[in-house]
Amino acid sequence: VKVTNSDTGESITGSLELFKYLNKLGRENGIGIIDIVESRFIGMKSRGVYATPGATILWKAHADLEGLTLDKEVIQLKDSFMPKIAQLIYNGFWFSPEMDFLMAGIEHSQKNVIGNVHLTLYKGNVIVTARDSPMSLYDVDVVSMEKKGGSEKIDYDPIDAKGFIKLNALRLRLAKK
Repeated sequence: VKVTNSDTGESITGSLELFKYLNKLGRENGIGIIDIVESRFIGMKSRGVYATPGATILWKAHADLEGLTLDKEVIQLKDSFMPKIAQLIYNGFWFSPEMDFLMAGIEHSQKNVIGNVHLTLYKGNVIVTARDSPMSLYDVDVVSMEKKGGSEKIDYDPIDAKGFIKLNALRLRLAKK
């Protein structure tokens, strides 16, 4: 992972240096601070104030790349793992067999998540301004509703959606009887 500040041209690649740098930028912009009341492992409530500005910035960039490079169903399945992974980590079960199982799935899902994300930090927000990836699943020709034929790799006509829409609306028409 490499972070380049477009204002200064400075680039950081080392893990520790990168986190220190992003933590500094994130703190300066009010990013990554939460104040919550949570349930501990044994059930009692506790208040936690967590500051993770660098991780929040990296997570936002990574999640954006996932949206560009992962299939919809893979994203939904991966996201369904996250509450369980968080619970296992919070409760100290990092080295459990269930964690190994979940992490194997996460690691497999990430094989095509590569690319570049451009961010702006502003008043507590991490704003994605651009992204690109050689593994992008986005094809403007395929998603266009004006262009018949899709791209050279994908044969698609927007009119193909008509039957799908009618079929999916069938249950709604039946419910209105």
